Amino acid sequence: MMNIQEMATAVEHNLDVKIILMNNQALGLVHQQQTLFYQQHIFAATYPKRTDFLKIAAGFGLDTCDLNAEADPQAALLAAIQRPGPCLIHALIDINEKVYPMVPPGAANIEMIGE
Repeated sequence: MMNIQEMATAVEHNLDVKIILMNNQALGLVHQQQTLFYQQHIFAATYPKRTDFLKIAAGFGLDTCDLNAEADPQAALLAAIQRPGPCLIHALIDINEKVYPMVPPGAANIEMIGE
């Protein structure tokens, strides 16, 4: 949500951009770092109430696609990508999914780690 205003820009200029939101109902990197480096002391990194990002995107005027609500998510993804104009593509993922490579807290980019 740090750059949510960019949705308005995408609509205003009818940019052909696709935003793929892998929603783990948390601040992904913050949650991952707290899990891996701070003994799973999770603080201010999860959203206990589900944020409806599809409604937010629609409020800005973007087309939306909820892959979790589709009978054929792959076909829906392809259709959303091929549709002209801006679109938010939403995929609910498990909160424990990790993203690699990542840079540990306090480390330099050259110290990134894989799985």
